[in-house]
Amino acid sequence: MIIYPDFTNMPVWQKSFDLGVLIYEITKEFPDDEKFGLISDMKRAVNSIIHNIAEGFGRYEKKDKTRFYKISRGSSYELMSQSILSFKLGFIKKEKILDDALSLSDEIIKELNALIKSIECK
Repeated sequence: MIIYPDFTNMPVWQKSFDLGVLIYEITKEFPDDEKFGLISDMKRAVNSIIHNIAEGFGRYEKKDKTRFYKISRGSSYELMSQSILSFKLGFIKKEKILDDALSLSDEIIKELNALIKSIECK
């Protein structure tokens, strides 16, 4: 993959992209009757994280930039909740997979918090 000098170089975007791949892999194992439930919800949430970071990068105004980063942060929390529920329901079978998803989400949230703070304090 060609990496352009843009949002793809942001460590927070790279982590969110990795989380996206993980979530798509995890949800392949979910029951078919969750196709329009948790599978859809989790894919929507992780895509929101990834793509709102990219969109925020492309915005010029500080307030506009941080709005998209804040949406990504909210979607990260949403995905954490969905991941925990999926584990409790037995859709995520290994605790390590849950831990990986939660850990990546937590790292993304921390990086977004720092990014938002640095933009708002300028």
